[in-house]
Amino acid sequence: MNGLKKLLATLLVVHLIFGSSLFVWGQGKGGDRGGGPGKGRPGQGPSAQRGGRAGPPVAAPREGGVEAVAPALEKLPGGRALSRAVVPDQYILGPGDGLTVNLWGEYEDINEVRVTPDGKISLPTMGDLKVKGLTLTQAETLVETEVKKYYRNVKSGLSLTSLRIFEVSVLGAVQFPGTYLATPVKRVSDVVTEAGGAIQGGSWRQIQVRREGKVVAVADLTAFFRRGNESANPYLKDADMVFIPPLGNMVVSVITNDVMVAPQTGQVAESSTPSNIEMKEGERIVDLLNELGGVSPWWNLESVYILRESKAPDGTMKISVDAHRLLFDKDESQNVQLKNGDQVFIPSNVRRIFVNGVVIKGGAFPYVPNRTAEEYLGLAGGVQLQANLDRSTIRRADGSVEPFKADAVLFNGDALQIEPKYFATPSDYIGVVGGLAGLLFSLFAFTATLK
Repeated sequence: MNGLKKLLATLLVVHLIFGSSLFVWGQGKGGDRGGGPGKGRPGQGPSAQRGGRAGPPVAAPREGGVEAVAPALEKLPGGRALSRAVVPDQYILGPGDGLTVNLWGEYEDINEVRVTPDGKISLPTMGDLKVKGLTLTQAETLVETEVKKYYRNVKSGLSLTSLRIFEVSVLGAVQFPGTYLATPVKRVSDVVTEAGGAIQGGSWRQIQVRREGKVVAVADLTAFFRRGNESANPYLKDADMVFIPPLGNMVVSVITNDVMVAPQTGQVAESSTPSNIEMKEGERIVDLLNELGGVSPWWNLESVYILRESKAPDGTMKISVDAHRLLFDKDESQNVQLKNGDQVFIPSNVRRIFVNGVVIKGGAFPYVPNRTAEEYLGLAGGVQLQANLDRSTIRRADGSVEPFKADAVLFNGDALQIEPKYFATPSDYIGVVGGLAGLLFSLFAFTATLK
């Protein structure tokens, strides 16, 4: 009997050692699903920054050119079609323009004519008519007046059938200086683009249009391309010369930290992009942002700053700018006037959503406005088999917690916590059954030792 008691006591000690270990092992296997404590927790690093703001809408440039009335072909080499149409009371006739004069009524006739180098057209019976310098509307009135002198009950019409071709010189700080073909509906931007654009150090804002040795217009192609300002991109005339001067005395360096998101993996890559922007005297931060084409949703507008070199004892000055207050709250105190040589830094604001728990690949993912919880789970590779979405939660950036909903829209700093099922794996059952069996065996052994 004493031998039996010793055997039962020994078995009890063995069970207490290995049975408890089995229970702990089963629970440990079931709990090792979240990737370790603290992994991907919200509130760390960039997630604590305020985000979710998009920039103001930026107006797209309007199409250049004049309104369509009756298109005429530009008979350029290669048979190019007219890129812009003609308004009769704006188009100025010159040597080389092709016209058609129609007569109908008691007398009918069609005459195709071309404006001669001395600016005239020649019509039967009526002789030569000088049209150089007249608009299409004025030339039509002139023909109508002459027709009435020679014919009764006859009406007339004048049509522009082809545009004159002339040469324009493009010189200065341009990629390919030389002579280029143009028509009266071509603008400065057309020939500058054909010439390869301004080289580094060339001005886009002070392009001169010279005619007969005088500067007759100044083109600001930055204003034209960025804001669609057509008045900053004048039309060309015969024998014009377009001159691109060096950059003016107002140049600002801009360093923007841009963010790229890989569409397949959702990975974020940041890059620093420096550029030199030619400004005009008196222009301010808001003008610079317009020159950049508006703001990016990835920029941290509250943390913009300017480095400005000044004479001793000030040295380099750092001027902080809250561009968000400037653009959205119209706070003009933040609209700092720029100076030549200023360096403007626009940092990025990488905003993130956190996905933790029993997912394929948890972690931080870039915040994209209007994305739902289901979409962020997709970026994390989806949930594991043991996931229980009914137990899962959404922890908002302000600390509040709400039940998981697939269609819930997430905001910067929010976190998904995907919880496991209560009995998710065989190890869970092994641990529980082993624990219960061990407890019963311990009770039996303990009772036996008392007898």
